Amino acid sequence: MKSITVLGALAALALTASVQANQDVSGFYIGGGAGSTLADLDETGVVYDEDTDGTTLKFIGGYQFNRIVAIEAQYTQYGEVTPIKQVKSYTWDATSFSVSANLGYTFQNGLRPFGIIGLSSLDLDESFKTFKDDRATALHIGLGLEYTPAALSGVSFRVGYEADAFAIEEFNTITNRYEDTDVLIGSAYVAATYKF
Repeated sequence: MKSITVLGALAALALTASVQANQDVSGFYIGGGAGSTLADLDETGVVYDEDTDGTTLKFIGGYQFNRIVAIEAQYTQYGEVTPIKQVKSYTWDATSFSVSANLGYTFQNGLRPFGIIGLSSLDLDESFKTFKDDRATALHIGLGLEYTPAALSGVSFRVGYEADAFAIEEFNTITNRYEDTDVLIGSAYVAATYKF
């Protein structure tokens, strides 16, 4: 009886792997996710860490061409961030819209490690003005892992970290001029997508 159970389990695993191997992975997909926001400012060599009050919300849409390449658009609302803990009244309510290449590999078991690289349009929406312009074009980067169970046709789950990196001009009261500040705002998140 034990051997029949073991053989049945092995047959089910083999059938699942076979179905996943023959599954067409191309198609349009949409989804959403949530996570925790992280931000870092490097202001002329002085690094400030964030104080995050909100959560990240992501809306995802894209097209996967094959097991390796997808093109993806994302709208990300980073939530309220206090980038300098000593100045609680200064906050960002940052949002970004990005278009990126999603590059990875879909294995037969449904796992797909991936990397994201692209460009985004970012709006910091400062509570009061400190930057010359609080909008920027940013480099959108990230890493993650996606899982598509064979039993849930078209549904995928992912975990990852994605960020927008950019330089922005800030007025320095000591030197009396605008200087570049390097900013990285990102999120660790979980998401689900559905492929048509």
